[in-house]
Amino acid sequence: MNDPVLQGTPEPVASAQYSWGGEMTLVQTIVETLSSASGRAPEELQPLHHVVDVDALETIFGPRGDGQLRPVTGEISFVVENHEVVVKSHGRVLVHRAD
Repeated sequence: MNDPVLQGTPEPVASAQYSWGGEMTLVQTIVETLSSASGRAPEELQPLHHVVDVDALETIFGPRGDGQLRPVTGEISFVVENHEVVVKSHGRVLVHRAD
């Protein structure tokens, strides 16, 4: 189980806006944002599927099979490599230091 999600954290060290149906997948956006925050190349990072169900992220927040956006609001947070990653339902990806 991951460490508890950080409460009242300061400004993120990196952030990005994911666009559903854009050129990058949500996972790619998360990895690029985490890479920027950590100063490490994406291929040097721990694979996300080791800490979170990446398919579930896409399913929960992504559009339905008919392309309609889901009427879901909220966020999912997880800790990876000393960083808290927050994925918001509207596509915002925030990365905070967790150490």
